[in-house]
This record gives sequence, C-alpha cells and structure tokens, in this order.
Amino acid sequence: MLFFAYTLFILLAQAAARVVERHTLSPATVCQDIQRNIVGTVYYATDLSANFVSDNEHYMTSSEETPACVVEVASAEDVSAVLQIVGTTRTPFGVKSGGHASNPGFSSTTGVFISLVRLDEVTLSADRSTVEIGLGNVWTDVYSDLDGSGVNVVGGRVTGPGTGGFTLGGGYSWLTQQYGLTCDTTISYNLVLPNGSITTVDETQPDLFFALKGGLNRFGIVTSIVYKTVPQGQVYGGLQIFDALQIPDLIAATETYQQTNTDPKAQLIFTLNGAVTELVAPVILILFYDGPTRPSAFDPYNGIIPTISTLQTQSFASFSTSTPSTATAGNRGAFHTLMTSSLTTGFMAAVANESTYWGTFTGLHPAFFLSYDIEPFAPYGQYSTDSAFPHANNPLPLNLYFSWELEEDDAFWRAAIQTSVDTLTQVAIDEGIYSEDMYAYPNYALDTYTGDQVYGPVNAARLRSIQTEYDPDSVMLLAGGFTI
Repeated sequence: MLFFAYTLFILLAQAAARVVERHTLSPATVCQDIQRNIVGTVYYATDLSANFVSDNEHYMTSSEETPACVVEVASAEDVSAVLQIVGTTRTPFGVKSGGHASNPGFSSTTGVFISLVRLDEVTLSADRSTVEIGLGNVWTDVYSDLDGSGVNVVGGRVTGPGTGGFTLGGGYSWLTQQYGLTCDTTISYNLVLPNGSITTVDETQPDLFFALKGGLNRFGIVTSIVYKTVPQGQVYGGLQIFDALQIPDLIAATETYQQTNTDPKAQLIFTLNGAVTELVAPVILILFYDGPTRPSAFDPYNGIIPTISTLQTQSFASFSTSTPSTATAGNRGAFHTLMTSSLTTGFMAAVANESTYWGTFTGLHPAFFLSYDIEPFAPYGQYSTDSAFPHANNPLPLNLYFSWELEEDDAFWRAAIQTSVDTLTQVAIDEGIYSEDMYAYPNYALDTYTGDQVYGPVNAARLRSIQTEYDPDSVMLLAGGFTI
C-alpha cells in the first residue's frame, strides 16, 4: 500500500511538472511551434518585415500592441493548428480581420497575433444568389470584386472595416432598411471551434448560429462566411460639408427626415464634429440612395446649401470609397454608443452641445476630433433573425468617436466619452426616446460594458451557456473581448 501511494505521488508530481511546463512556455517558443505546424508564415519584429508591421496595424494606434509574433494563416487548417497550440500552452492571442476595433486588446495581443489577411476569397455562386467571403477582406475590396455583377451584399458603410468583426458584431449597412443587419443575411459560417475542430455553422445549429450574430469572438475563429446576395444597380450619394452655423437647420431637417421618411432605399449619416481641425469638417452629411436619382426623402435638406458636395450617381463600389474615413486613421481613439427609439430636436441639440463642450478640453488634452454620428433609420426590425445582438425593436445607434494625440490622455478621453454617453442617456430619457430594452451596439460599445449591457440579460445568459458548452477550457478568453 505504501509503495502504491509513493508511486501515485511520483506520477502526480510528474504530471504536474508537465502541466507547469505546458503553461509556462515562452511566447517565442510557441511561435516556433506554430511555424512547424502551419502552411502560412510566422513573422517577428526582428525580421524587419513589412508584413509584421502591416498585419499588426489598426485603424486606431491605441488598439495596437506588439505581439511576440504575427501568424499569417493560410487556411482553416492553419487556424485549427494555432488554436490548439495556444489553447494547450495558455498563450494569449488576438485575431485581426480589418483592424477597425477601437477597444484595446479586442483584436491585438502581446502574445500570438493571428492575421486573416490571406483569407481573401470572394466567391460568387453560379446562380449569384450567395457569395462566400473570406474574413481577410475589407468591405470596399468586396464591393470592388462584386462590381458589375448585378448583385451586392449587405455590408459596411465606410472605408476601413473588415468583414469579420463587422459581421460578427451585427453590422449596420446602407442596405439595412431593405434587408436587416449584415448578420441577418448570413447563411453559414466556417468556424474553427476553440478545440481546433473545423465546422460549418448554419440554421441547423441554432445556438452557435445565434451566438455568431453579434457575439463577436467568443465562440471560435470564423474564417469565411456565406452571405445572401441582393440586387444592385447604380446608386445616388456622396457627402456634403456644412458650416457650424447651419447646425440648427440640419437638426430640424433630420428630425423631419426621421419622422417622415418611408422609403427604405434612402439612408443618411449626420455627423457633428467637435475640436475641428483643418482636416475635419464641423458638419458632414452622408446621403445614400439605392437608386440612380435623388429621392424626395432628402427634400428636408434641399434649402441648406453645403460648402462642398460630392453627391452624384455612381456605382455602389465607387460610393463605398467616397467617404474617406481612413483619412482620420492613425491616431489614438475610442468608439462608444447610445441607442434610442427615435430622434428629436432636443436630443440632437444636446448632441451638438456635447460635441462643442468636450471640444473646450482639447487645449489641455490635445484631440484631433470628437465626432458624433447621428444615424436615422426607418424600421428594419422586421428583417431581424435570432441574433445575439437584439434589434427587432429598431434601435437607432448614436456613434461617438473621440480621436486624440497622447497615450497619457487615454484615461481622460475614455472617461469623457462615457460621461458624454451618460449625459445623452438622461436627455434621451427626458425626451421619451430611451428604452431599457435597447442595448449597446457591439461594434460601437466601449469595452467597459458588460454582456448584459450589450446583449441584454436574456441573450447574455444564453451566450454564457453556449460559451460553456463549446469552450469549456476558456480558450477564447485568452483573446480580448467583452466579458459576457
């Protein structure tokens, strides 16, 4: 009996030693192991490789970290190998599609950084009813590839965002009023589960299908998605720049538009910018119409004369590049959001006041701009599917985007953007356009928000259950993201 106990002790000690060794491998050793097991390529900072730099680059510099290595995966099988290795060694990792996420650590890491850049397929089905898109694409490239085909996908609205995080976070589109969010138009996801298994997720797996529609990166790594296509012809649109003195007229026009527009093909974004510099206009109006001529829906704006206008009839691919949001890339920053049920003059005036108020702090805390995007939508909830991000009740997102200069000001501006959301929430309550069952849009929400704030308590509980079932070892928690 004593011999048995001693033998058991030795075996347990050896096993524990192996576990300790497994959990304490250096990231450099893990990177070397990955290179031996994939077809893709591993890059290091010491390589002085352009790939290391470009793969790690994000829209906002505050979203970047220096990883131990960058792994350009070449296939789902590569992703599987990487996930198994980082899961076994408990190595932190990040995954980048387009790099537009503003929350630090959500698509970056000091460990193993997985770049999907090589997964860039855009494959249209023979009957043009579906298209499979690799998550190494950005939306403008997808639109270019589909240009002239007569079909399109319900995707991103500006230059920069990748197909991955955008779709997995829900996806507000120029075509949302006609077809729903981007996640409402997905047919299937090619998913590498946290244990390395490769699977196709569709409506026959309702829990995972639900989780991937807004649940972001908590359930594995998606390598490609099959989307429904929609008809696409010429569109009318572009941007207009206005003087700050025209804000009251534009607010009145936007309230009229929100209250009276019944044309699902007409959409717009009304942007107010504080801390205006020579590179950023005080007021920007982006108009889009899914047709070749200006619709009557935009009549409320007819008497307001812009200083600059690029409105024209053009292809959708051309329109998608006409809003140069990448011109404001390369700075520190954050997104945040508030959802409302409608828009009122009082609420939008408060938004304008917020942009002006916070602009007064830029002398002590240098900032490039403090942007508030007002996004009117006609009802679109009728197209909603069973999704992690609930949107059947037609929430209207307000997107706050603060961009600043210095790392030492990160805490100030992140606190400021939350304070601004809190202030506007109270205004929305007073205006009767706030509802507790309208939750923060995942692609805009600050990382301090909980699962209940982003998904609602019911959906968050369901997501936690799915997470436990498909990721019992918490592999995906080695990557940054919302705590569900």
